[in-house]
Amino acid sequence: MNDIFLSLSVGMLVLMAVAIPLARQRIKPNRFYGVRTTLTLRDNTAWYRANRLFGKVMLLCGAGFFLFSALLGNWRENADNAMTSIVLFLLSVSVPVVCALVNESRDKRGS
Repeated sequence: MNDIFLSLSVGMLVLMAVAIPLARQRIKPNRFYGVRTTLTLRDNTAWYRANRLFGKVMLLCGAGFFLFSALLGNWRENADNAMTSIVLFLLSVSVPVVCALVNESRDKRGS
């Protein structure tokens, strides 16, 4: 198995495992774990909404990472597409962050 893909897969599995309690709204507001912004730390409703969205999108993006990696064959030992694996990983990590920030800016405008 491709070493780069294996490393990125382990990282993605860890991120997905961390996202599950956020998506299930099991994490209370804190300064260490979750989407921590001024609004989410100030308002419990915003905290749970932002973290639920982030967790769900992270799980979907993680599943997408593995699906596209399987379809593209990134897992093969002789695969010459390490950059594809890295780009997929970065997209899978960036999309949930952008979604959470867009959601927060929408919440700020609505308040």
